[in-house]
Formats: sequence, structure tokens, C-alpha cells
Amino acid sequence: MSAYRYIYMLTGILLLLSCGSDNNAPADDSVNTTNHYLQLQPSSLNTIKVSCMEDDFVFPFQVKVIGNGIKQNFKAQIDVWNESELKVYNNKEKTSYILLPSSLYSVTSTEVSFKDGISVRDIEIKFNPSKVFAESRNKGVEYLIALKLSSDEIQIRDRQSEILLGFSFDCPTIRLANSVAEVSVNRDLIPVTIDVALNYTVNGVQTANPWNFMCHFAVPSNAEELVEEYNKAYKTTYQLLPDSNYDLGEGVSFKIGEAQASGEIVIKRDGMAVENYLLPLQLGECSNDGVICQEGVCYLKIGRTYTNPIISDKSVPDPTVIRAHDGYFYLYATQTSTYWMPIYRSKDLVNWEYQKTAFTQATKPSLSGGGAFWAPEMKYIDGKYVLYFSWAKMNGADVSYTAVAVSDSPLGPFPNSKALITNEEFGSNVIDQFYYEENGKKYMFFGSFKGIYVTELTNDGLSVKRGVDGKPVLKKQVCGNAFEGTNIYKKNGYYYLFASIGNCCNGINANYKVVVGRSQDLLGPYVDKKGKDMLDNSWELVLEGDGQKWIGPGHNSIIIQDDEGTDWMIYHSYMKDANGGVGGRLGMLDRVLWTNDGWPYIKNCIPSNSGLIPVFYSNN
Repeated sequence: MSAYRYIYMLTGILLLLSCGSDNNAPADDSVNTTNHYLQLQPSSLNTIKVSCMEDDFVFPFQVKVIGNGIKQNFKAQIDVWNESELKVYNNKEKTSYILLPSSLYSVTSTEVSFKDGISVRDIEIKFNPSKVFAESRNKGVEYLIALKLSSDEIQIRDRQSEILLGFSFDCPTIRLANSVAEVSVNRDLIPVTIDVALNYTVNGVQTANPWNFMCHFAVPSNAEELVEEYNKAYKTTYQLLPDSNYDLGEGVSFKIGEAQASGEIVIKRDGMAVENYLLPLQLGECSNDGVICQEGVCYLKIGRTYTNPIISDKSVPDPTVIRAHDGYFYLYATQTSTYWMPIYRSKDLVNWEYQKTAFTQATKPSLSGGGAFWAPEMKYIDGKYVLYFSWAKMNGADVSYTAVAVSDSPLGPFPNSKALITNEEFGSNVIDQFYYEENGKKYMFFGSFKGIYVTELTNDGLSVKRGVDGKPVLKKQVCGNAFEGTNIYKKNGYYYLFASIGNCCNGINANYKVVVGRSQDLLGPYVDKKGKDMLDNSWELVLEGDGQKWIGPGHNSIIIQDDEGTDWMIYHSYMKDANGGVGGRLGMLDRVLWTNDGWPYIKNCIPSNSGLIPVFYSNN
């Protein structure tokens, strides 16, 4: 005998021993009354909790005579509700039951006869839970067995004249394990793993999955509405991913005993615009009718995005970037102990491949002072790739200066380096150089925590331009001692001088950050929002560390504008690892945003974890 059947038989026995009151019953309800009537025990709505895998179930109930001394014989009938009676019940109780077809259950006796001395008749309702469950799933309805007691020969106790059986099924349920997932589309085809969890509890006991089955993935029919609701709730601007950009695959497959499984869908890059997309995903058709798929939705946030850091295989401090005539971007960085100015190449500012070092033992400069290759700056001048770099020494400000070398290729070689901005002529720490050309003139900005200065170069960009007296035609200070790593970008009539402040290289304790001032003249004055001069070490914040993951971001490259007019900044940052430490300074990329009054910043003034990629049509 099943546990359920035992429980309901026990319930019937207990109810047999008791009888409730009824306002519509005959007035004399004592055991000695000569008034008699019938009632059902139990009565009203009974919800039966059964397993969807059971093949048979018996629900016992009784027809009981109330009152003693009965001598005559009489009969009663057990009938099924009609649709009108069900409609009245549904309206009153605010339910939506459907009568279970009579072919799916049986009643052991619908004609109940009582003879002298008999006061109780036992009746059983029998059904196959698995078939009822399957029919309920197939029709998408909630079934009810509704029976009523009637007799022309004896009174029926009104409030105990009906018995209703509803169903609660214990069955395996599966759900999407996650409600949100992010997908970066950086290749033609991106497989996305979708995790699904199964739960099966029988009579309160966790039970192993009994079946092998599959379930498909589906996009809800109201997907556009869901995207609109998501945007409204989270103040976002996602678009629904076009169906041409995804393949839902075969779904997810569970094996007997498994409580977790994963399926895979594929996101297609072809034809995908650089926009933020949302794809609502849910569980669809299941190969086993005994499994319920919960209606939860997983929102896939999809975009042609990059993830920071964009370069992590090597340390790339103080990066600079140039777009060469071959269509590639080339990135150069301060040397490490192993790599004498590493060079990377990319088509999109996102995916970088290491190429070589700018310098080798054969091309190492034979210059005095310095000794290390810092803070490169690459320019294309008169058909040549001109590499400016800081020939520097840690804690050696008086022997750190700017040098230059030339090549026919962005990959070098760069032989015959020569000094350009020297200590003897321009002072201490004349490094972190930045080249700017305008109106036929070539300028070099330079300096690191000893003031930022500017001078003019010769037409070939390889020497300081001098007057007849042999002195530089221009030597002007434009910023105070707080700054280094200058970059200048012109936009909407203003020159924006980006620089870095703080400690660049102290690992986990680095407090480097990017700041900015602006001027309507290339040579200054550069001021903050309140008009305070950068000569007095005033500035506006552009970017700083978040104190958690990103430490000491700074020393940005030139600002690069993509083919849709978006400005981009490449810079370096430490990244805190799982142990709380940091490695080298890694390559980072972020979109430059602009306030309504024309000031640049990185979103939230901290490095991003990811974002939409730059758009370069010729490279796509």
C-alpha cells in the first residue's frame, strides 16, 4: 500500500469517529434522534499530493448515516458535478478548475444502498496519477474531481454533501541556473554554456532524477516586451538580439541521477552591430512529459565587447599607440627586465599580438646616462617611423632625458639613437615626451615631476629647433611639478592636456591617476573647471583606481577616435590578483566620455571591466 493511500485511509477512519455541526441539518442531532440524514466524510475540497510517477492511487471516503434507530431501507446517488456547478464554484473561489474526464478515474460505487443496521458505506476513488499529470500538462489546465451526494429518500446534510479532489504533483522540475549572463562576442562564433538545475522532492524527501530526457531552449514569444521591461527597470538601452545572430542548438540533456546539466547555444558575430543586445532565454519543450520546466528567464547581455586588461601576457607600462600605413595599430611600452620596449600589433585596439622588441643588443643606444627604455612615443614623419623614448634611470633625474631613433618600419630596427632633449639644456627628468604637430610646426612636450615644458622641433622632428644664437626658439613651462606622462588632444576648439599624478610604480600601494586641464591655445595656459592653472598643480580627475581590483591606472597613450567618432584611451594599470597582490602593469582600454560642458572622463572615473569595442569599418 502506498504512503499516500495509507494517509488518506487513516484520515477517513478518524473522520468516521467524529461529526461536525451543520446549521442546515435537522434540529435534533442527538444520538437518540429519529431524524436521519446522510453526509460525506471527508467533504469539501481535498488536495491530494501524489507523485507523477505513480501508476495507481486510491482515495477513500465514506457515506455516513447520522441518527440512530433507522429501520427502513433507502438509497443515495453519487453524481459528478455539471459544468454549471463548476462555474459557480470557480467564480466564488476565484479558481479555474476543469472537471477531470471520467475516463481518467473511477468510483467504486455510485449507487449507495443502506439496509437495516448499516450506517456507513465505504467508497473509493481510483485514478492513475501519471496519466492525470500527463493530461494536465498536455492541456495546460488544473483538473478537479467533483462529486455530490443526493437522495430522494433521506435528507442530505448540505455542507457535507460534496467532495472535491484537487491534485498536487511531486515531479522533477528544472530551471535555468542563472538569471543574467554576459556574453562578449569577439569571434565569429561564440559558444555560450547554459546551466540548468533539477529538483525532485517526493513527500518532502529529495529524490534522484529518474529519467533520461532532453529539454530545448526557447526565446519567449513576448521577448520584445521583456526587453522593454528590462530597460525600464534597470534604466538601460538594450536591443533585442536579432534571430540571425543566434542558434539555440539542441538544448540540454539530463541523464538518470543527474541534478545539474548544461546545454550550449551559439552567438554569431556576422552582421552584428556594435550595440548592447539582450536575449531573453527560457526552457522550452521537454522530451518527458513528467518533467516541469519552470518559467524563469535568463537574460543574456550580448555585445561585441572587450574585457580589460587587453594585454596581460607581459607588463606594458606607459603605452603609446600609432596607426601605421599598413592599417594596423602598433603599441610600444616601457621596457621590462626581459623585453627592451615590447611591440604589439592589433587591427581593432582590442586583440593584440606580441611582435618583438624595439631594441636588441645590436641596436642598444651608445648614449651616456640613462640606461633603460621608458615611455615611448611613435610618430610617422616624412615617410619615416620616428621613435621618441625616454633614456632613463630610476632615481636618476639628472641623467634621464629624451632620445630618438628612426626606422622605415613600425617594427624597426631602430639603430643610431641620439639624444634629443638633454639634461644639460632643459634640466632634470626631461622624459615622458609627447609630440604634437600643428600649423606646420612640430612641438615636443616633456617632463616628469619637475614641471611640464614644451619646445619646438626641426621639420624632420629629429632635433630641437634653434635660433641664430643656437638656443631653443621655444622653452616654456605649461604645468607644475605634480605631473608627468603628458598627452594632448584637440576637440571642439580646446586643447586637452592629459597627465598622470601620484606614484606609478609602487605595486599594490600605487596611487597613480589620470588628470586633465584645457586651454584654447596649444601653449597654454591649461586650467581646471574653475580656471585654476595647471602651473599651480590644479587639475580635473579623469581616471583613478577603484581600490579593489584596479590599482594605479595612468600614463595614457594618445586619444584615438574610431570610425564612429568615439574617443578611446589606452593606459596601464595594476590588477589585484586572488591573493591580494599585483603583477606587472597591464594594458587597458576605455571609452572617453565627455560632459555637457566639454570635460573628458572615463565612466565612473575608474577602469571598466568590459565594454563595447571600438568601431573600425576597414578592419571589420
